[in-house]
Amino acid sequence: MKKSMIAVGCCSMMLAGFFSCNRVQDVATDLLISDEEEIKLGRQYKAQIEADDDEYPLYTAKTGYSDDVVDYIDSIGQNIARHQDDRDIEFTFTVIDNDSVVNAFAVPGGFVYIYTGLIKSARNEAEIAGVLAHEIGHITNRHGAKQMVKQYGIDLLLDVLVGDSSAIRTVMDISSGLLFLNYSRENEFQADSCSVEYLVKTGYNPSGMKTFLEFLADMGGGTAPKLLQFLSTHPPTDERITAVARIIGRKSSDVRSRSIPDVKYTP
Repeated sequence: MKKSMIAVGCCSMMLAGFFSCNRVQDVATDLLISDEEEIKLGRQYKAQIEADDDEYPLYTAKTGYSDDVVDYIDSIGQNIARHQDDRDIEFTFTVIDNDSVVNAFAVPGGFVYIYTGLIKSARNEAEIAGVLAHEIGHITNRHGAKQMVKQYGIDLLLDVLVGDSSAIRTVMDISSGLLFLNYSRENEFQADSCSVEYLVKTGYNPSGMKTFLEFLADMGGGTAPKLLQFLSTHPPTDERITAVARIIGRKSSDVRSRSIPDVKYTP
């Protein structure tokens, strides 16, 4: 029994260490879907998402919304995007007006969404930056695009790109819950690792990623309502916290002692 537990623990540590933020390309996916094609698919999902006022109410459609909040989130996201050199595409950052959802997600092609519930729950700017950097990591590693190829097949995706109405209805059905966001444990470890690296490059204290994961774990982990994909059970949150702490621990003392901005605009 003890040997089995030790083996499982060692396996988790090896996985966390192996899936770093090195850009390991999936050759088949890169050959089958170009950046331009992925962005085109992403734009179609973006249009579908932003047309669904019930499921994805945009913060900017809210009466009396604050430009400060919109500009704040965009400035953090764009700053991180500029400091990563894994992928040269345009990123957009959009706020969804739902205080009961503590979540963020990324659509292939450079489109990142963050809920007001997450913005309000984060204790400081470093935690918000950690979440946005995590989602950027999913995009730079093309996790969503690879899931789309796996889920739908390249032929169906190419039919969407040429305007086949039947294929568009099948692939663009967001009522299914954006199934391409069902990332693997390896994807989540890699996005977490990218978050730390991108935060360091941008000038943040990378502990923001760790403390936000700890906050979510304290809320009840995957059993807490409305936490959705950001607390994927693959891998469990405690494994993600351990892996992120290990990566941060390898950074210099100067990086680990960086100040954490207290400023935060509240929706």
